[in-house]
Amino acid sequence: MSHPFIAIASVLAVSAAAPSYAAPTAAPLRVAAQAPAAAKPASPLPTRANLIRIADANFQKLDTNNDRTLSKAELDAAQVRAQQQSAANIAQRMTEQFTKLDTDKNGQLSLAEFRAAAPPARAVAANAGTTVLQRFDTNKDGKISIEEYRVPQIASFDRLDTNKDGTLSADERAKAAAARRTASKQ
Repeated sequence: MSHPFIAIASVLAVSAAAPSYAAPTAAPLRVAAQAPAAAKPASPLPTRANLIRIADANFQKLDTNNDRTLSKAELDAAQVRAQQQSAANIAQRMTEQFTKLDTDKNGQLSLAEFRAAAPPARAVAANAGTTVLQRFDTNKDGKISIEEYRVPQIASFDRLDTNKDGTLSADERAKAAAARRTASKQ
């Protein structure tokens, strides 16, 4: 999970539902005079150990006071940061799309018109931190420990790791994807 999270609640909910792994990036375009790039090694198979490492790294980003727990204030602050980043990303994409759509560069498509057609950024729920705390704070101490943060992610990984070898094979990932597709159709 190398991408930044959009909203802490959605990240925690998604990570609890099923682990996600970064998709391979597209190969860079080559200029004719350049030598061909060496073959990129295949992405390693997702492992339980990597999932824990990633969960711990994400937890540490959220634990701004380094007390090894996530307070409501830290969750709320992360939610605000995620919302600000989301708004900045949307603004950047809108500018890029405007430039792309205004192919003759005559300015006939105004930026205000383009923004009016764009979907609005989702508003941050006033109680997002409380909702996340209620879901993950199993001992009800008002904070999320690293253990509480890991449990749903590890449980999801363990459900997908059907042969219990600590690695999600391509077959196990394909079966999980098929199950998600089937569930979303119902």
